[in-house]
Amino acid sequence: MLGGIFVADNAASSATEAVCQESPLPVHWLARSNNDGPGAAWNTAIRKALQDPEVTHVLVLDDDVVVAPEALSGLLEVIGGHGAAAPLLFDGQGSLWGFPEPTDPSLREAIRQMRAPEQCGAVFGEEAHPFCWATGACMLYTREAFEQAGYFREDFWMLGEDLELSMRVASMLGGVFTAQVAVPHLPPPPEDAKASGAAHRAKFLSLLQNLSYLSFHSPHRAHLRSYLGGNFKRYLQTEGLSAGALWDGMCAFSLGALRRQPAGTAAGIRLRERAKQRFGSG
Repeated sequence: MLGGIFVADNAASSATEAVCQESPLPVHWLARSNNDGPGAAWNTAIRKALQDPEVTHVLVLDDDVVVAPEALSGLLEVIGGHGAAAPLLFDGQGSLWGFPEPTDPSLREAIRQMRAPEQCGAVFGEEAHPFCWATGACMLYTREAFEQAGYFREDFWMLGEDLELSMRVASMLGGVFTAQVAVPHLPPPPEDAKASGAAHRAKFLSLLQNLSYLSFHSPHRAHLRSYLGGNFKRYLQTEGLSAGALWDGMCAFSLGALRRQPAGTAAGIRLRERAKQRFGSG
């Protein structure tokens, strides 16, 4: 039984409130004056939902995913006694966009060869597979996951707090994924190309800083460090080999790995603002 939909609206707008009011479903609009990242918003919504003692599970969603009813029922079927269950994610072209990291090394190699969710379903079958971590755009958690493992950290700003919580829950209570459930991830197209490019670089730096922090300082990181170099390579391929991009990438690594600071700290904010200001000039 659906207990309710809880929309935590960062930098709340009347447009979002109107959408919530027009919904035929039981929607609770939770206005937040600041935009201090997804973690803080998710925590606001989850705490509100768990005030109802009858709530047993929480489906945590980003604002650009579309979840069909059968996706939720599929995740409920596989979660069992684990703390979390994750689907596959695909983009607007139907290509595989994101997937949990299997604990089985052979499955890690196999899933990286897949290009579409249908391929994963054929290879991975209907059973649930344990994961080390998962992208949090769509995740089903049990009430016990938050009661025992805690909530999202709010010092990551964005891109990393979802991985950190999934690692924590998977380590303490177990996490599983199923290739039989796939959810579309559909971010809207940018309205301003230059502003979008600057924001993209800032978000990428946030990801690099948070991954650097997790790779060296999370007790639940598993083998995350082995992917760190690939993410920095992808950053330079995307942003180019300019002196500014190189310097910003080095700063992101230093802040996360050496200074133990996630991207939501003051130093991380300064790094992103500096990167946005000089975007387009090298």
